[in-house]
Amino acid sequence: MIDINETFTVAAPADEVYGVLSDPSAVVECVEGASLGAQRDDGSYDGKMTVKFSALRVSFSGRVALELDEEARQGTVRATGRDGQGGTKFQATASFRVEPADRGQSLVTATGEVVLSGKLASMIENAAGAVVRRMTDDFVTALSVRCASGSAEIGAGPPSSPEAPAESRPAGVLLLHGFGGSPNGLRAWGEALAAAGVAVSIPRLPGHGTRWQDLGRTSWPQWYAAAADALAKLREEQAQVFVMGISLGATLALRLAEQRPSDVAGVVAVNPVVTQVAGTPRPLGLARLVRRSARAVTGDAHRAGVTEVGYERISLRAAGALRQLGAAVLADLDTISVPVLLGTSAQDHVVPPADGEAVWSGLPAGRRERVRFATSYHLVPVDDDDQQLFTDSINFIRNHALATRP
Repeated sequence: MIDINETFTVAAPADEVYGVLSDPSAVVECVEGASLGAQRDDGSYDGKMTVKFSALRVSFSGRVALELDEEARQGTVRATGRDGQGGTKFQATASFRVEPADRGQSLVTATGEVVLSGKLASMIENAAGAVVRRMTDDFVTALSVRCASGSAEIGAGPPSSPEAPAESRPAGVLLLHGFGGSPNGLRAWGEALAAAGVAVSIPRLPGHGTRWQDLGRTSWPQWYAAAADALAKLREEQAQVFVMGISLGATLALRLAEQRPSDVAGVVAVNPVVTQVAGTPRPLGLARLVRRSARAVTGDAHRAGVTEVGYERISLRAAGALRQLGAAVLADLDTISVPVLLGTSAQDHVVPPADGEAVWSGLPAGRRERVRFATSYHLVPVDDDDQQLFTDSINFIRNHALATRP
């Protein structure tokens, strides 16, 4: 038998932590090697999980059921299953409780037990202590990022009916976060736009908001598809949609303008990346043969005390996908027919200055505007020039929105 008796702190409010822990799909995102299958008629789920015990890697399949007490922010998970060879069976019961802690954090308590039987039971139990500690550390890290990385819808009220006259419906803005980042860093930007009467959507891109390894399992068409889906949803509700973003988000915004000009009213691109981010080794192709990741440059802001919710490592596979996206965007920049406001920082320790210059040179002369941020580093939406960015974004919408709009 393996006992579960863990207490840990998560860097997010209790309601947000409970919201993730009470969502089986969100929990699975935070557990390395786990996947969730179909939900059965009784409410339980099929699930799979691969766990490494020393040199042994064991894959389990089973069923998982979740009982929740929302008022008390607690729940119980019950699981049964067996390994792929059928030689080892398990039964697990674990209860969790989420309580508020200091400084907006949460205290999570988990107790329970896992009962093993069969061929590998004794070997697994001998290595269980170290495995539980490692998996708990990984889970807490991923959970903290996931809790602070939820998609957001920000607006001054419910969207108007699509049948309403265009002039009576507000403009919408799709905000896209950076490579390895999260929606959290765009919230202040989104709130400033919403205060000006704009409906804002900030989606979490695939592979983000959990662990860097997950980003390495995605491709740039998946990032683009998620952005395009969010654009389509917002376009159904609003008369016009402007797409804005930073880093990877800015690059995706430009791609949307290239591919879907009828759905994009304009673009605000802040420090777009079209080659590679700092920390990525050169040459990338050779490095990927011997390494999976590199240390990322995080918290790149001139303003003191700025923290960034995101990954501390760069998946080199994802870095390769980012470069492919950049090449595709550069090749089609001259086809953009909507107005573009390009914002670049005087000092950016994440994206090479040449990337911004390449984007500016490739944009049609009659469709481009530019703003330079004198003090901010890469993370402009949370840095010294944030108010300038917010004001310029609002003015950009007003200048290029429907003529009948106030």
